[in-house]
Amino acid sequence: MIGAGGLSCRERHCGLWSFFLLALLSLMKTSPLFRYKNLPLLIALCLVSLQGCSTSSPGDAFLDAAESTFERQEITAGTFRLTVFSRIQDANQPITVYIEGDVRGWTPMAALGVDATPDEYLGLRLATLDPTKNVVVISHPCQFNINDPACHNKTWKNGRLATQIYDSINRALDYVVSVIPRSRLNLVGYSGGGAIAAVMAARRRDVVSLRTIAGNLDPDGNGRTHSAVPQYDYIDPMEGAPRLSMLPQEHFVGENDALVPSFLTGNFVRAVGQNICVKITPIADATHKTGWEEAWKDNVERLPTCAALPRK
Repeated sequence: MIGAGGLSCRERHCGLWSFFLLALLSLMKTSPLFRYKNLPLLIALCLVSLQGCSTSSPGDAFLDAAESTFERQEITAGTFRLTVFSRIQDANQPITVYIEGDVRGWTPMAALGVDATPDEYLGLRLATLDPTKNVVVISHPCQFNINDPACHNKTWKNGRLATQIYDSINRALDYVVSVIPRSRLNLVGYSGGGAIAAVMAARRRDVVSLRTIAGNLDPDGNGRTHSAVPQYDYIDPMEGAPRLSMLPQEHFVGENDALVPSFLTGNFVRAVGQNICVKITPIADATHKTGWEEAWKDNVERLPTCAALPRK
């Protein structure tokens, strides 16, 4: 295994709330004005904290279950600290690496500058369905309640695909490969993780296949489609697409995905050029966040391949 497990999701949540409430109580002891003026607020916060520690959400329950399947650790990778989940069982087999999505970066929650973990944990959920011996999940920066001073609003509003993000994920991949020297990587990326996986596949020599799920493979086109906040200093997967012409790859698109419409994936595939190694697989009724777990059960064990060149 790569690393060691830690506290459960609920334990980390309660620990953070306890620290906050203790600090608030200390302030109230030293400030009589604050004490009387904000007593109702303190009571409300205590009730919320107790409720959060006495019950767990379905997401917390899933995360706790995932931590019993994978080893979890935090690593320093360039500018950021990242959360890595891993299951390494056979040094002679390739490593399938899932790169988590950045869905919360599209929502107002990102403006809070706090935990940017997607509510669905979809990248991690898909990884739990993978029966292969060696599976690793790499988070985006600022996810899974990680304590990282490098996380701020800019990271998740218009810096989700910035150079420093790619550099951090690339260093994390180097770390994964160090566990099994000369290992081969099958990359899987969800949403914004698909963009990062595509760029990594174009730049690294140890990637032997690429799969994306609702992947944001044309960020510039997506930004125009949604009139989104422009990304700064970002690396465009479209620019490296021609270097992927001979890499086996499959791109899964949701037929009802309004956030990353399928025509954007078509733009990427056309940029790749040679199509003997590229396949687009539409998933009926799938949106950007739903319908993927059942679909992945049917496809997870099928690695992409290149078709034979036609005879002249």
